Amino acid sequence: MTPEHPARILVVEDEPAVARVMAALLRKSGCEVVVAGSPTDAMERLSEPFDALVLDLRLPEMRGDVFYNLAVLRQPVLRESTLFVSGDLSEQSEDVIRATGRPLLAKPFSGQELLAAVAAILPPSVARLPRVS
Repeated sequence: MTPEHPARILVVEDEPAVARVMAALLRKSGCEVVVAGSPTDAMERLSEPFDALVLDLRLPEMRGDVFYNLAVLRQPVLRESTLFVSGDLSEQSEDVIRATGRPLLAKPFSGQELLAAVAAILPPSVARLPRVS
């Protein structure tokens, strides 16, 4: 069994303020966080290993579900360790969630909701996030 290590998370979010807040919350909880503001930047980052992916469903250049499928090809662990975030709760978004089986965290969300949702997707080989109250 692999010893636990801090969760290494790729956050793909095109809204800089939202990305900064998510990254700060995750770092405060002990995670190593890499932020990508576009799918192009995120694809380059996937040369590095990640334990989890927090992915905006609506991105410029590429839909979030398309990026998810490409990311899973590069890092299969992300198939079970991805959290979608979105302010768009359309039927198309619901279809993506059903097709991927991954959770969706609706914007706006609280810090506690983000940490709980990320904790739920982390693989067993990473250190647990502190419990949120």
